[in-house]
Amino acid sequence: MTREKIEGKWNKEMEKRNFIRWYRNANHEEIEKVNGEGKRILERLLIEYTDEIEMINKSKYQTNLSPSQI
Repeated sequence: MTREKIEGKWNKEMEKRNFIRWYRNANHEEIEKVNGEGKRILERLLIEYTDEIEMINKSKYQTNLSPSQI
């Protein structure tokens, strides 16, 4: 594996970890604020990490919300 591929995979994993950590701790108002300011980025991340988001929603809200319902 080349150095660029390794760095790319590492950067992607860090993006995932950072987003999941932020999402887990964000309240509804913070998510709405980002949804207005960085809607395209938030939508991409929500789609990309749907499985993880659904697990967080189930534990955070004790329901079966999908990312689009938040």
